[in-house]
Amino acid sequence: MAQALDHSKWQIALQIEAIINQMIPEGGDRVRTEDVYNTIERPKEPKMGDYACPCFRFAKAVRKKPPELASAICEGLLADGGAWIEHAETVGPFLNLKVKLATLSKYLFSEVQSGEYFKKIAVQSEKPKVMIEYSQPNTHKVFHVGHMRNVALGDGLGRLYEYCGYPVVMANYIGDEGAHIAKCLWYIQKHNLKTPEQGQGEWLGEIYSKACILLEDASAEEKAKYQEEVSEVLRAIESKKGETFDFWQTSRQWSIDDFKDIYSWVGARFDHWFSESEVSEESQKIVEEFLDKGVFVEDDGAIGIDLKDDKLGFVILRKRDGNTLYATKDLALARRKYSEFEIIKSIYVVASEQNLHFKQVFKTLEKMGFEQAKDCYHLSYGMVVLPDGKMSSRKGNVITFKELKQALTVEMEKKLEKYQGEWTAEEIADTNHKLCVGAIRYGMICSDPVKDIVFNIQDWTSFEGNTGPYLMYAYARTKSIMTKAQDQGLEANPEFHHLLKEDDERELLRFLNDFNNAVLQSCEGNRLSSLAHFLFDMCKTYNRMLSNVSILKADSDDLKRARLALLDTFATTLKTGLEILGINTPERM
Repeated sequence: MAQALDHSKWQIALQIEAIINQMIPEGGDRVRTEDVYNTIERPKEPKMGDYACPCFRFAKAVRKKPPELASAICEGLLADGGAWIEHAETVGPFLNLKVKLATLSKYLFSEVQSGEYFKKIAVQSEKPKVMIEYSQPNTHKVFHVGHMRNVALGDGLGRLYEYCGYPVVMANYIGDEGAHIAKCLWYIQKHNLKTPEQGQGEWLGEIYSKACILLEDASAEEKAKYQEEVSEVLRAIESKKGETFDFWQTSRQWSIDDFKDIYSWVGARFDHWFSESEVSEESQKIVEEFLDKGVFVEDDGAIGIDLKDDKLGFVILRKRDGNTLYATKDLALARRKYSEFEIIKSIYVVASEQNLHFKQVFKTLEKMGFEQAKDCYHLSYGMVVLPDGKMSSRKGNVITFKELKQALTVEMEKKLEKYQGEWTAEEIADTNHKLCVGAIRYGMICSDPVKDIVFNIQDWTSFEGNTGPYLMYAYARTKSIMTKAQDQGLEANPEFHHLLKEDDERELLRFLNDFNNAVLQSCEGNRLSSLAHFLFDMCKTYNRMLSNVSILKADSDDLKRARLALLDTFATTLKTGLEILGINTPERM
């Protein structure tokens, strides 16, 4: 077995495995440590112990009933003693176990502070190369608060996979073709609008909304005339020459520059940028190639693939007018990912509105013979809605990124106002920025991604409840306690770990011990929300401990040093978890 993530559980499994194998008759199949390890679980209630081992699986091998086997193992463990087990008892066929706090704390303090603890998942086995495609904004449209959910999910997922040892390529796929661009440029040309000197990217989004409203409100006769004018602009762009094409290139870059500023502010990383325009020709070639191979078929002038047997319908890949569709471009892009980047696992972070689309794309890739199709995954997520309903770039009822950033900054300024004069302006601005990013990132990922979420700035920026600032404050509070301890001449000292005996200390140590398992579970399920909730529950346990256990007023200086070591281990673990979520927390608040 690869290195066990839970060292204490592995040590207990070794003891139980040895006791069981002593009871197996000669010639019988011996139990493996891995089998025992995988059987041991956490009880739902801490009062039941730190671990529970159901004995059903091993009873037949030793020719005993499960309750009898549980009792025999319990007797053996109590007689053996050992460094890890403090107490053992049986409840029918279940063996409940409590670990020695001194042994667990000594191990965790050493592993966490050396950094070795956070390398355990990465070194378990060789991992396939992963590409995470996320964000995918459309140029000439406004970047709004709803887009931030995709960014938070995609960037966080990339960090999660990298923590777990995967080689990761973070990719963006820009929507720089289509009718929405033609509408935007048409409106600019029609009204002979002057380009602003600043904020061109957001200005394009505003123009797109105005164009849509003009088209919707037009009479039937006007609408037909306008649609023909828009089509003329689209044809001019597709011709790849002339003033309209040149303006498309210029305005496209305005949007991309705007996107890059946003990603820089939020701390999102991209290793490669793709765009629809660069795969258009490839998508045409792919249609011809797989039509010749008999994978695609012609139907009433259009070309596509029949997936009716897979209950996915007939997928059109090239229309009668010769134009390809989004699905065709995704096929061309996938082939490029496989050939140029040697990607094995592809993750697409795209809203739930595209669920059917990706089922069709993945099945088509499979029919085309790409083995990587089985490792394609669509991380589907729900919408971000306002309290009064869904947002729409077309209708213009959105909170733009600029408005979001400003509102968050103002909200956090209120909370940091008391530090004016005490902190430098630079530190206040830096703390404000970190809190804003933490609030929006955490708010976007803490809910199950399949659910719609309601954006409420007051709730998300609160320092109470399940929010980013709440977790960030737990870290800053810890650093504050440790600074006060230093002022008193006290330092964290793990040598006094054996003095930790309180139940609240035990519960926090259990969380610290479970951190890697929580990360791995989150990665395997592609669910950042599960890690977010783990960190939230860990912080609640920590704050409860601080309410019940004194740190700087403990009975002795040695006990203070032991508890400071526990705080230091908690802070390091929490900071690591927040960094996986893309949250960089301030050192003080």
